[in-house]
Amino acid sequence: MDGQEDPPPFNMPIPALDMQKKQRVHLLNIMRANISNTQSPPSYTQDQTPPPSYESLYGRVKAAKQKSTSKAGFFVSFLGILFGTLGCTVCLGLLLALPVAMIAIGSIYIHDCPAERYIPIYLIVAGSVGIIANLMGLGKKAKNRNEQQEEQENVKGNPLDYIINCFLLAWFIAGNVWVYRTHGHFSIDPTQTDYCHPTVYWFAFWVITSTYILIGVICLFVCVIGCFAAFTSD
Repeated sequence: MDGQEDPPPFNMPIPALDMQKKQRVHLLNIMRANISNTQSPPSYTQDQTPPPSYESLYGRVKAAKQKSTSKAGFFVSFLGILFGTLGCTVCLGLLLALPVAMIAIGSIYIHDCPAERYIPIYLIVAGSVGIIANLMGLGKKAKNRNEQQEEQENVKGNPLDYIINCFLLAWFIAGNVWVYRTHGHFSIDPTQTDYCHPTVYWFAFWVITSTYILIGVICLFVCVIGCFAAFTSD
């Protein structure tokens, strides 16, 4: 009709339709990705590792630090804990080699020391009783390793331990008499009546002498710790 404007065309250009379609598809993909992320939130697993107990090495050191009133006291407590760990138990197990060597050498040369026939016997007896004492000590440590400290303090000593320790002390004193009185008074000639094989004698000599050396080192260590504690407490 005259005087009326023609209506706009119903069909838009094809490039514009393609652009709108791509935008809608892109937006739809973004929405799907967001929905999938919200449906599966990240999972969190709680740490099931228990805190260190006071029977663990860390817990015992921490408890000793809390109970100690000075650095020197904590140092002494730390050394006590360190010497009571499994590593120290392994070292005690290695000490079984010495009693075994004492039994072996004493048995091999039992008739080769007429100058003092009790020296090989001393090695055999001391080695045998030493093995028994070490095995009992290792078994006691393994049994009480998981017990509470208070329970360990209340455990009474085994009377057999006292008997064995007293016997070892008396036997050690007897060994001192037999070994040191023969020092410088024996011959290495098998035809002589004062003959003693040098292997069995010097082994027994250094077993006894090394015991005194070890005692001296321990006493020196205790004196150093005592002096350190005295200076730090002032």
